[in-house]
Amino acid sequence: MRRYRVIEAARKLFIENGFHGTGIAQIARESGVAVGQLYRDFSAKEDIVAAIVNSDCRSFLAADSLRRAIQDGDAHAVRDWIHQLVTPGEDDGDPRLFAEILAEAARNTRIAAVFNATHRDVRELMLNALEMLAPGAALAERRSAVTDVILIMSLGMLHHGMMHSGEDDSTLVAALTATIDRDIDSLRRAASAMAA
Repeated sequence: MRRYRVIEAARKLFIENGFHGTGIAQIARESGVAVGQLYRDFSAKEDIVAAIVNSDCRSFLAADSLRRAIQDGDAHAVRDWIHQLVTPGEDDGDPRLFAEILAEAARNTRIAAVFNATHRDVRELMLNALEMLAPGAALAERRSAVTDVILIMSLGMLHHGMMHSGEDDSTLVAALTATIDRDIDSLRRAASAMAA
């Protein structure tokens, strides 16, 4: 519970003041956790950022539901999961926090390592999802390219949401999901042709 309070206080302060504008003493004050106690759970501010990134990604990704869908061969659920990556939701949190973490990753190797590890995990999940939809070793390179396109679209939508907060982006989301579906359908046709 103490870790949760610290993480939530840091999240709020990072959004309001930025990573560099927020000190450990502020986080301790905002969370109601003494500085000494805070350092028992987190040795540095970067550890708090790592906990935020891991928590937010787990929540956003719903990886367990995707793994179940892959195991069950549920193509519809897999596609829904992929669509969610480019569909902004109310539970996605404040995009300013993501921008702050991304900016910090560009100048802080420790944060970059956390961000890159998370990106690799997401990419691996996406590759598994696409392999379930369109199996075959011969399609590995195409699946990899489609994975990267989808991930770039997802990051782009996060940026778009930050820059155009409150705008109706349903037409843009529909165009992105149509592009994704076209690419997945093309992969599936190629997999069927190879199987035949």
